[in-house]
Amino acid sequence: MTTPPTRPEDRMSTVMWILIGVGVWILVALALALLLGRTVRLRDRQVPDPPEDRSSPGQERPVTPPPRCPPEPRSPRPPPGG
Repeated sequence: MTTPPTRPEDRMSTVMWILIGVGVWILVALALALLLGRTVRLRDRQVPDPPEDRSSPGQERPVTPPPRCPPEPRSPRPPPGG
C-alpha cells in the first residue's frame, strides 16, 4: 500500500514553523519580563524608605568605620607531635 502524495498546501511550510517559534519565543519572554517586574516591585515594597533628615539631597553623611578592638592574646599551643 502506498501513501497518497501530499500537496504543498496541506503541509505547514518552514516559514510558518519559524513564525510560530518566534511567536512562542515572544510570549515566553513577555511572561518572564512581567514575572521579573512583579518580583522587583514586591521586593521594593519591603525595603524601608530612606530617612528624610538630610540637609541637602545631594550631600551624604560621612560613614565612620566601627572602632577596632585589639586582638585578644592567644593561648600558647603545644608543639606538634609533643
